[in-house]
Amino acid sequence: MSLRISTAQLYSAGVGGIQQLQSSLYTLQNQIDTGRRIVTPKDDPVGAAQALVVTQSKSVNELYIKNQASADTKLSALDSTLHGVNEELQNIYEKSVAAGNGSYSASERAAVATELEQRLNSLVGLANTQDGTGRYVFAGFDSTTRPFSLTGNATGPFSSANQYIQYNGDQGQQQLQVTASFSLATNIPGNDVFTDVRDSTGNLTGGSIFDSVKNMVDYLRGSGTVTYSAALDGINASMETVSRARATVGARLSSLESMTNTASDRALQYKTQLSNLEDLDYAKALTDVSQKKIQLEAAQATFASTSKLSLFNYI
Repeated sequence: MSLRISTAQLYSAGVGGIQQLQSSLYTLQNQIDTGRRIVTPKDDPVGAAQALVVTQSKSVNELYIKNQASADTKLSALDSTLHGVNEELQNIYEKSVAAGNGSYSASERAAVATELEQRLNSLVGLANTQDGTGRYVFAGFDSTTRPFSLTGNATGPFSSANQYIQYNGDQGQQQLQVTASFSLATNIPGNDVFTDVRDSTGNLTGGSIFDSVKNMVDYLRGSGTVTYSAALDGINASMETVSRARATVGARLSSLESMTNTASDRALQYKTQLSNLEDLDYAKALTDVSQKKIQLEAAQATFASTSKLSLFNYI
């Protein structure tokens, strides 16, 4: 049985083949221009789906890296402030020890008391430190409220029952999500640093940093009822409390560094995965373009020749 092919079928088949080659050539050229193997999902449906999953994971990881950087900035600033507090307390302690020397006259002790009072004001200023956005660092969640202020109590001895400086913040800890499963506190409430002073055994002393310094000031001026050793012990406990707070911040910064290193490694892995899925092999693509051009030219030449065939040529 003979097979008959109409002129319309012949033209349709020829045009279809040429259009398919032109489409393939256009796709290759588009891939070369963009440098990507997958320009649209139809180029590789499975690869496109995998690339979407990796891209989403990469975006989430970038958010964690951003949060980690923010947490590092906050904690570094917090550590710097605590360092300033520790230095003030160290100077106060040294001056207090020196003033305890029996050879000091009343006027010399009064001079030391004046200096300690200035350093006490500096401590209050550090306790009321604000970040770059104007929020108070040591106020807990209530970061728009000035955390420390004078109580108005004029006479000592000063303690938790008769405070010289009161705490107006709360005990909230501000958290940042730094990994998929872990949130990191980026602050320390002011009461944990300044008002709830603990001794070397971890027990509350019943006074604040400010109370201890004010009691020493009053003692040196001869107007206080707290003994010299009690006031000095309070200052020493205050330094230990601040040191523990700095150790806490240091531990957070250390763990944050490890998380950041891991997240950076993961970001590189995601980039490599996307590159393997999407990036174009230029050498292969250029070779394919050359082959497609040759095939297209051959198809066009063949179509041109076959389209001229007719029975009238043989009559």
